[in-house]
Amino acid sequence: MRGAVKGALNRRRLLARGMGMMGGGLALGALPACSIFESPPHVVRLTAAREFSPAPPVGWQLLVGVPTTTSVLNTTRVPLRHLEGAGDFGYFDAEWQDAMPEMLQGLLIESFEYSGRISGVGREGSGLRADYVLLTDIRDFQAEYPHATVEDAPAIHVRAQCKMVTLPRRTIQESQGFEIRVPAKGTGFNAVLAAYDEAFHTLARQVAEWALQPGRRAGGGV
Repeated sequence: MRGAVKGALNRRRLLARGMGMMGGGLALGALPACSIFESPPHVVRLTAAREFSPAPPVGWQLLVGVPTTTSVLNTTRVPLRHLEGAGDFGYFDAEWQDAMPEMLQGLLIESFEYSGRISGVGREGSGLRADYVLLTDIRDFQAEYPHATVEDAPAIHVRAQCKMVTLPRRTIQESQGFEIRVPAKGTGFNAVLAAYDEAFHTLARQVAEWALQPGRRAGGGV
């Protein structure tokens, strides 16, 4: 009996760490009896997009800036949000391998490379003599649960605003918004992570197709 009570307390502590809400948040009793994690916190990462529609290569070079975002998302912690009530944010009991903006910067660069449409792409500040810099503001990048518990599968919500800025003048040539929702196929964290990956792949494909449009020319011309 004593062992069973101790085990229950350990599970409750795990839930409190994994689903602890910012600024007060939910009572522990509102959470499900079994955590979606059965192990200590671990590091996870997303993957770059690799599948793109065929299109001709561009003859110019691109820098990718570190995305800007909110303080809630500018962290290594994997975020979630409950839409019911105040729409509170919290975090899973897992961490990205890098803070989210730096992780997405690297994955966007990889995705551009996998597109096969641009040979000169790198991080802003790398010294590459580029024609454009892609600036991205990440406004949503979280798993969203419809209710105040995690009993239902969430949807991954990604919302970003991108700007193509000419170099060296640094004038905004074009701005475009992107919004993606991908339902997770289950309630376990592996299903949630797979939905995160799919949502990022969709974002990367859409951003690459927009940024690498055939009419855009070296020197900032369209």
